[in-house]
Amino acid sequence: MLLRHGAFYVVARGGPAIVTLCAISVYSRLLSPEAYGQYALVIAGVGLANKLVFEWLRLSLLRFLPGYQTQRSMFVSTLFAGFASLLLLTAILGGAALLAIDDPVWLELTAIGLPLLWIQALFDVHLEFQRSQLSPVTYGIMSLSKALLALAFGVALVWAGFGAIALLFGLMIGLLVPLLPPLIHELRSARPALVDRALLVTLCRYGAPLAMTAALGFIVQNSDRFMIAWLLDDAAVGRYALTYDLANSSVGVVFMVVNLAAYPLVIRALERDGREAAQHQLRLSLKALVGVGLPATAGLVMIAPNAATVLLGDQFQENAALLMRWIAIGTLLNQMRAFYFDLAFQLARSTLMQMWVSASSALLNVVLNLWWIPAAGIMGAAYATVVSYGFAVVASGLLGRSAFPLPAPDGDIAKIGVATVAMTLALWLMGNGHGMVDLVVHIGLASLAYLVLLWLMNVAGLRSGFLMGSKE
Repeated sequence: MLLRHGAFYVVARGGPAIVTLCAISVYSRLLSPEAYGQYALVIAGVGLANKLVFEWLRLSLLRFLPGYQTQRSMFVSTLFAGFASLLLLTAILGGAALLAIDDPVWLELTAIGLPLLWIQALFDVHLEFQRSQLSPVTYGIMSLSKALLALAFGVALVWAGFGAIALLFGLMIGLLVPLLPPLIHELRSARPALVDRALLVTLCRYGAPLAMTAALGFIVQNSDRFMIAWLLDDAAVGRYALTYDLANSSVGVVFMVVNLAAYPLVIRALERDGREAAQHQLRLSLKALVGVGLPATAGLVMIAPNAATVLLGDQFQENAALLMRWIAIGTLLNQMRAFYFDLAFQLARSTLMQMWVSASSALLNVVLNLWWIPAAGIMGAAYATVVSYGFAVVASGLLGRSAFPLPAPDGDIAKIGVATVAMTLALWLMGNGHGMVDLVVHIGLASLAYLVLLWLMNVAGLRSGFLMGSKE
């Protein structure tokens, strides 16, 4: 089941990820670091507001919808009632913020950011509907459509001379077009009379700590952009954010693919068959996360010099390879925490404990950024990110054991490590390479070598599973 759904999500997330990488490469050649820095700051602000205000709806939906299949209309009505209340709240707060902004550039950017926030939140909630219903095809169509439309309209508007605003409008169009048809369909089943206030309270109690945790995690990932803007300038934000986005997208997408397929299966196993069945799914999830995430991180670390040269424009080249390496490591740590170790809190519904882990990590990140950015520039922000994520992994792993014990690594994890080391050695022997052809060839050969080693060592029953036609 995990392999089958994972294969669907490879397309569902892999396609948009490729488009995103292309978009980053194109933007680095069309925009100045200052313009991209402004765009990155708006996206970070919208993302933080989304996590703080709307995230609890998305997380609660994923956790509780499987148990309300016979009362779907009531669940949808309650969910949209909660969303409407939050939309009104953010409209009031956003209007007050607009009145307080004097800078005409940031007034315009903020005015665009407010409707972008609402559309992004709705889009994210509807994606979770598809994920909860184990509908990776619809999920993939929406995600890919968003990425393609955002790139097409963003590039067109940049060429028309709209700067950072062009990317924001492009993203808004990319979100809205694939969202409207399914949104209209879902709204037809929503009725004010079906709103269940008790359910809304339950969703809030479960989701609010998780939303705060997600917001704190987002702060670790994005507070450095605001601090770089404060301590350095918007151009430094642009150089840092674009390279960060490139590395984070490259490594993060493989973790996301596994989590998208694995988490709903873990929840269903726990709800239907109990803790032992959930433990079995968690064991499979751990092997999949490490099996794709570790080699992806090691591979990016090795090919970073050529990848930076090929994918980034000249204005974004400074420290790009070194920055990509550090961000790749940070992404590995963050995704393992979020998609494995933090599940202990979520499965046990001890989400408040998870929030304290994220709060400690966020505080550490802010302190280290204040210390290291003035001393080391944008690299200081990368160092702070890795240290903060490393702390969060350790804290989550230690505290989570008292909430819901997770399966310990077994011999397959060691085999994955051996295969990753061999793949890394192969990349080192091939050298850095020069140009797109070398980049593609090195990635292809290294991936093939890694997969062959997994097959030969029969990791997670890979060889015997295929030979026996296993669907696990």
